[in-house]
Amino acid sequence: MKKTVIVCGLLCLLSAVNVFAGNPVSVKSGDISVLKNQSNAILEIDYSNTKVDNKETLDEYLKRRGDDFVKDWPKDKETAANYFIGRFNNKNKGMQLLMEPATNANYKIVIHVNNLDMGNGGSTFNPYASPKAGGVIMTGTVDIVDMKTNKIVCTLTVDEVKGLGHVSETTRLGLMYFELATIICKLSK
Repeated sequence: MKKTVIVCGLLCLLSAVNVFAGNPVSVKSGDISVLKNQSNAILEIDYSNTKVDNKETLDEYLKRRGDDFVKDWPKDKETAANYFIGRFNNKNKGMQLLMEPATNANYKIVIHVNNLDMGNGGSTFNPYASPKAGGVIMTGTVDIVDMKTNKIVCTLTVDEVKGLGHVSETTRLGLMYFELATIICKLSK
């Protein structure tokens, strides 16, 4: 009986922690319902001010990892962005992201990446680890820009969105964008 009470108490505590943990993405300004509009948008991911582990710039990080990382980055970041585009278009019934840059886009979604924790691929080999163990964590903002007026119509704050773990760093980055797209689409409902 005593064990049952303790277990129930711990489960209640865990549930309370999850309720108060909050959403890692929130509306900072503007109106998120713009995502419900039947429209087209392009995606831009801004890494210009990105720090890795709040220490080094993204360029410094890539150079430290080696020439292959520097050389592969343009393709890797495109691959990762496609995770966001695919998930967003699948989950959102209004605005759709175009795969190719286009002149007929009504909006632009700009993800400003301020900090990245690139995760750890080794955790995927631990059978006791959660699926998110070792996943990339991102902090930053997302702006939704009206292309006609060039005005920001909505800004979202991103506070440590975490993707799933994977051996490949590119896949881990993509899975974080997949999670970010999922959360943003839930916000607009």
